[in-house]
This record gives sequence, structure tokens and C-alpha cells, in this order.
Amino acid sequence: MRAIVFDRFGGPEVLTVASDAPEPEPTPEEVLVQVTHVGLNPLDHKIRDGSSRLASQLELPAGTGREMAGTVISGGADLDDSELGSRGLAPGTRVFGMRPPGDLRGTAAEVIAIAADALSPVPTEVMHEELPRWAGLALVGLTAISAVDDAARVCAGDTVLIHGGTGGVGQLLIPMALQAGASQVWATGRAANAQRIRELGATPIAYDEEDWEKVIEEATEGRGVDVVLDTHYHSTFLPSLDHIAPGGRVVPLPTLADLTPATERGITAVIPEITVTRERLDRLVIGLREGHYPLEVSHVLPLEQISRAHELLEGGHTRGKIVLDLDA
Repeated sequence: MRAIVFDRFGGPEVLTVASDAPEPEPTPEEVLVQVTHVGLNPLDHKIRDGSSRLASQLELPAGTGREMAGTVISGGADLDDSELGSRGLAPGTRVFGMRPPGDLRGTAAEVIAIAADALSPVPTEVMHEELPRWAGLALVGLTAISAVDDAARVCAGDTVLIHGGTGGVGQLLIPMALQAGASQVWATGRAANAQRIRELGATPIAYDEEDWEKVIEEATEGRGVDVVLDTHYHSTFLPSLDHIAPGGRVVPLPTLADLTPATERGITAVIPEITVTRERLDRLVIGLREGHYPLEVSHVLPLEQISRAHELLEGGHTRGKIVLDLDA
């Protein structure tokens, strides 16, 4: 089968398409899935170049990708067709999901073995051309749930500032914060993406045309916001600390974020930890079906353009998700 592999850390050029990769053997509680689409995320290039803490746990050669959409082939020894059917994962069912933390095997392969609880059925009415959105849903969706519900604990009446409102995660942070009861959400982004931020329900702050700090200072009359959800971190974390209201919380999404500057000032700072459960995946299904989570896919590329896909990831200005199409 075809699979993306790399045998050393480095730039996008280390990624190659192996045409003779062995098909995986599922463990008793895993499911074999024929992958059609793979969602890509900034974490992928950070693992590939060795900068992520997960890189030290990786055994090379390794695969890439954390999430996917595809079709169930079969189950492991503990998952016969009857058991799969009871879970809604009967052979032939289209599914989406992501690898749980600790499972560093890639998803960019024609067939993968993955934990049954890390999958959820794609609604039967979804057309094939819509599958890229489902392939890119799990990681950003579960990250957003962890950030809004677990880390920030956004509640009724909170004011929220989101750095990066049109990235993959940002496009779900906005509606989830509003669902949690936020009374006002501001989101930074380029001026070209301001309308998209409005469509998602937030007030845009065009960081390439105006000073976001001044905007927040004036809009909150110096009080600051109750919650900062920071997908950027490097250029935004420290200045954000000056605009957090008493008792407020800051949630940087990079797992290697240094929380010390916040904690030294008595500001609650939490890095979200993704929890992969069927319950949370099913919540994403409902949200996407009902139009609450209008996730956008900006690029759909064939498997052979994996290097180009990682170049776009590293650029950091992609709107929405980048997805690989294994059938292209």
C-alpha cells in the first residue's frame, strides 16, 4: 500500500511516498480502515522537523498525520462484525477520527489500524465531495472542546478574545465559545478574513491593519477580557496578559507554551489536553450536521503533494484546513 514516511527529521523534503508499505495488523480492540482523506495540522510539521516534544518519542522511520476519514474494513480479534455493528462501525461504514495521544502512528496511508473508540460514523447523507471536511474535523474539534470546556471553562457572560480566528482550530473556537454562553467574542485575523470571522459570530480584529491591543483596551474600557484562547502564542501570549480581566484565564494551544509569565502574575493559564472519546466525536458530528461548526477546508491535495502541504502548514497563514485526498 501507499503511505507517507520519513526516516529523519527535517524539512518537507524528508517526506516520501512509499508504494510498498506493509498493511498493518490491528490489535484486538482496533479497526482496519481504508483511508480516503487525511487532515493535516501544524502539529504534523512540528513532529516532522523534530521541534515537538512528541518527536523524542518517535521511532524512525515513521508516518505522518493524526486524523482521517475513510471506510471500515474489519475489526481486530475482539471486534467481529456483530460487535462492530453494535458500535455503528460495521464493515463498509464511513468513519472519521484521530489517533489518541500516545499513538504516534501516522494516518497518511491507504490502510490504517486505529482504536475503535477513536472513530465515529460519518452521516450517511454526506456526499463524497464533503469528506475532506470530516477528515479535518477530529483534531481541531477535540482541541477546541478541550480548550473551551476543560481549560478555559467558558461560561455564560464571559468575554473572549481568540487569536487566530480563521485557522482550523479558530473556526471552531468561535462557535464553541458562543455555545458555552460567551457574551462577546473578538477574534484576530487578517483583514482579508474579517468577513469569515463575522460569519462565525465573532467581532473581527484585523491585526494587519490595526493594533489588537488598542482595540481590546477601548472595547473593554480597560477591564480586559475574561478568556484569551491563543492559537498563535509566540507573538501574542505575553501582550495578552496585559488584557485579561481579574479572575480571567489564558489558554495557549501550543503544548510547549511556557506558562510561567502568567502564573507569576497570578493569572490562571492552562494548556488544553486532547481527550479522544466516542462521545466527543459524536458531539462534533451533531455540530457539523446542524451547521454549528462550519469548518472550512482551504486546500485538498493529492497524496503525492505531501511536501507542498507541509510547506503550506509551515507558512502559518492558511485559512481553514489542509487535507490530502488519497483517491486523487
